[in-house]
Amino acid sequence: MDDLTGGEPGPDMSGLGVAAVARRLGVAPSTLRTWDHHYGVGPTGGGSERQHRYTPADVARLETMQQMISAGAPPAEAAEAVLRTPHGQEQEPRSHDAAAAHGALDISAIEHAASLASRIRNLADATMALDELVMTGILESALRQEGVTATWEQVIAPVLVDLGSRHSTTGEYIEVEHLLSAVVSRCLLAVTSPQAQFSAGRLRSPVVLACAPDEEHTLPLLVLAAALAETGAARLMLGARVPASALAAAVRRSGARAAFVWSQTSETGDPSWLTDLATTNPALQVVVGGPGWARDRLPPGVPFASSVSMALGTLLAAASH
Repeated sequence: MDDLTGGEPGPDMSGLGVAAVARRLGVAPSTLRTWDHHYGVGPTGGGSERQHRYTPADVARLETMQQMISAGAPPAEAAEAVLRTPHGQEQEPRSHDAAAAHGALDISAIEHAASLASRIRNLADATMALDELVMTGILESALRQEGVTATWEQVIAPVLVDLGSRHSTTGEYIEVEHLLSAVVSRCLLAVTSPQAQFSAGRLRSPVVLACAPDEEHTLPLLVLAAALAETGAARLMLGARVPASALAAAVRRSGARAAFVWSQTSETGDPSWLTDLATTNPALQVVVGGPGWARDRLPPGVPFASSVSMALGTLLAAASH
């Protein structure tokens, strides 16, 4: 843990540590570190380089970001909004009706945020206990109530990030991460019905989903496939270790206008082959995701999606053209 105290600040401290803020928001400390490193929404108070502390304005900014995410905003957009709006700034007066409506929305958002935090804690506890039945129940309920994208970004991803942090610290919990991935995969497959796609006659111009050549991590593709299914969009799931020639053939034979390619590791993240895929299929929009890609060498016109919601929006826009 970066913050060894985890308590309220004393008179000589300029703010709260990461553990205290995480408890206040009901999220894992690793989630706050992710928001800081990926989106720039972090502590601005004093302290050593590794132990900057959160000021009241920082906490207010995080609470607003959490409420926006709970209401369905992608984390990147929520972060951009809170960084653009100075906290502590007086707002224009509202009418009585507008204030009442805003208050009701605030209460609803707070209740939803509390429910979300409880769901994250319960999933994390069940996962660490290797309780597959409870994990399945939590995920099935979340998928029904929140949908695929929100469940992944707001419930599953924070638990996976926390597990990754625990593993990097201890070298343990590999079996825990494998179990969570397996349960998530089964739950996603349950909400992704190929029969509905076939019966609706939506196979024209599907979104093709593939791992990069030699890449074996397919969970992000399952998430995206389920999210596409939720919108009624057609998708063609090719899975792991897809050769470049096979992906090109699938695009050509299916008439796809959009393709998503995942790379988890740097060994599979050489993007040079994507140039041929794009140039030989000028109507195709290729989107990539995953930490493995050498992003500075991506071909022009091939965007990198940092979230499921971002990938989903880009792919749906391309497929509908």
